[in-house]
Amino acid sequence: MSEDRTRFTCPFCGAEFEVPKTFVYATCPYCGTTFRVDKPEAQVEHYLFSVNFDKNAAYKLMKDFALLQVGVAEDFESSTEFVSAYQYLVPLYIFEVNVKALCRGEKVEADEEKVEINVHGGEEAAYVITPATHALPIGIPQGYSFPARSRRFFKPSVLKDGVYLQPSLNPEHVFSTVKEPYLRKAVSEAQTACGSGYEVADNSKYIGLAHYPFWLIRYRYRGREYIAIIDASDGTALYLEYPISARGRAAGLAMGLAATLFAGVVGGATTILLMKSFTPGLIGGAIASLPALAVAVQRFAKSKGVYRFKPSEEAVFAPVR
Repeated sequence: MSEDRTRFTCPFCGAEFEVPKTFVYATCPYCGTTFRVDKPEAQVEHYLFSVNFDKNAAYKLMKDFALLQVGVAEDFESSTEFVSAYQYLVPLYIFEVNVKALCRGEKVEADEEKVEINVHGGEEAAYVITPATHALPIGIPQGYSFPARSRRFFKPSVLKDGVYLQPSLNPEHVFSTVKEPYLRKAVSEAQTACGSGYEVADNSKYIGLAHYPFWLIRYRYRGREYIAIIDASDGTALYLEYPISARGRAAGLAMGLAATLFAGVVGGATTILLMKSFTPGLIGGAIASLPALAVAVQRFAKSKGVYRFKPSEEAVFAPVR
């Protein structure tokens, strides 16, 4: 056994196996039990989100989505061929946030008796799913909402189906970070309701570890390779490269030249009016048109379009969300 690995005995089935010392969690390859490396006696709930789109369905979805992009090559569908698809299982932590900022007990009369009650100054509850590592080989936008439905307990057999990524972040540190904005909001509401007389009750809990599937698809169009990233659970296109047609490039050039002409005319006219001179006006117009001219050239030279999913625009394309 190498110095950078540790040998474990599964606390559930008794099987022995090795894991790198840098791992936060270890999963028994025989029975699927997952536990903290620093606390082998503590079993961890480990889930796997369902793969609802296999590589063929994901590839078809990618092609259909590419056809919706402005300027995509006219023969895209007929001239595109599949190259490869790799499934990445991305580690996630699942938390249930439940924080309350209670106004301190007040004495009130009820049936001629004084009783103590707690008034809720502020309360926040949420189900939070967040990446358990920063070392992701695929781009997942910040704030991406992983659906909490359709998950099952993890089984070691899925390791042969894709690239399994290990969690590397301390779950306690992540938990503290994700709770902070909810705690601040609850406290702010309590300060409004009861001033400084409040107490915080934190009933948040760590649900467990999960792995979420994504497809990294490579395809070829007229000898050139492009890539796409598809959510294998709900079909969302996170990233897409696609070929731009000659017509689309020409349209981009025309738009750029039009912008160049407009900037030149406006800049020249403005300079002539201010300086009462024709030559400085031409120079001023030319200088004003340079940025637009650069954009026009870039658009004409560009043969690849890129789409990136933005969580703020989630409603634009969400097949099953």
